Amino acid sequence: MKSAYIALAALGALALGVSGCDQSRKAEADTGTAKAVVSTDAPASAVPNSQLETQAVQAATAASTPVDGSGPVTNQTPAVPPAAPAKK
Repeated sequence: MKSAYIALAALGALALGVSGCDQSRKAEADTGTAKAVVSTDAPASAVPNSQLETQAVQAATAASTPVDGSGPVTNQTPAVPPAAPAKK
């Protein structure tokens, strides 16, 4: 969660560094467990809308990742069943 705040702060600093016009824009993302809003005053030529949307998704995903680093769980059925244990 802390890294998400750092990512959002970095994005905000980037937006402020590139700003020069009064064209405020924002993008929002919701992963179901976290929401993120990324905004900038930079012109679309410097920070396209697609980049804003991507950064919002990345920030929301980072915020919704478990602290233990386990990440999302994928349930995959093995193609070959495991071998039976050898009998002694």
